[in-house]
Formats: sequence, C-alpha cells, structure tokens
Amino acid sequence: MPLLEDLTVYEDGDRYDVYDHSFPDEDAAIGRGRPLGAITITPEGEYVPTGIGAVYEYIAPARTLDEALSAFVG
Repeated sequence: MPLLEDLTVYEDGDRYDVYDHSFPDEDAAIGRGRPLGAITITPEGEYVPTGIGAVYEYIAPARTLDEALSAFVG
C-alpha cells in the first residue's frame, strides 16, 4: 500500500494521472514511477478514481481530489 507522500499526480485538464514514485517502473518516464491509475472529473463535479491502484474505499461521491486520492492509499 503506497503512502500519500509516495504518490505523484499529474493534471491534464479533467484528468489526474496517479503514480507511485516509491516503486520505480522501468518503462515509466523518469520521475513518474509505477502508474496506479487516474482520477477523472465528471460534468457533475465528481472525482472518480480508476485503475489498478484504486482498490481502497473512499468517500463517494468524491468532491475533491484529496477524497479521490484516498482510493489509492487506503
């Protein structure tokens, strides 16, 4: 389970890509680490976490990025 401080988040419009930089990935871009998934913002303003790392419970509907990130850190 990664810790919050192990995550790196990159914003691209309505999408946030989430990486675990404490776990290097040989195929990842330098500094990005292992890809865990993404958080997308719906038209209703809900933050929806998806991907292999989004395995923990979180407050749904998530209304902030921090609430959605809890799906990646437990």
